[in-house]
Amino acid sequence: MSEIVEILGKNIRNLRKEAGWTQEKLAEKAGISVPFMTQIELARKTPSLDVIENIAKALSVSYAQLFKNEISENKDIAYSLRLLESGLVKSLTEKIHEHFDLLKL
Repeated sequence: MSEIVEILGKNIRNLRKEAGWTQEKLAEKAGISVPFMTQIELARKTPSLDVIENIAKALSVSYAQLFKNEISENKDIAYSLRLLESGLVKSLTEKIHEHFDLLKL
């Protein structure tokens, strides 16, 4: 299956568990069968847009929350922190060199 289907399934499962619901309860509220809900969470089946809408409404979440990819976001944050860190190191190095240059005078 595609990465997006895996992300969708994982997020649905996590949001369902956060709500304290069983697959049976979410399937009932979304108007689908329990086996189909299981297949969605395991990324073995791709739900239609109507089913995605029903699941989002049942969980009271936005569509974006269903497709949120925390791994990519964490990688972006880590990259930004590395850039910031390298900028700080460069700035501190320059300041140290300036101080040593002043001491030589």
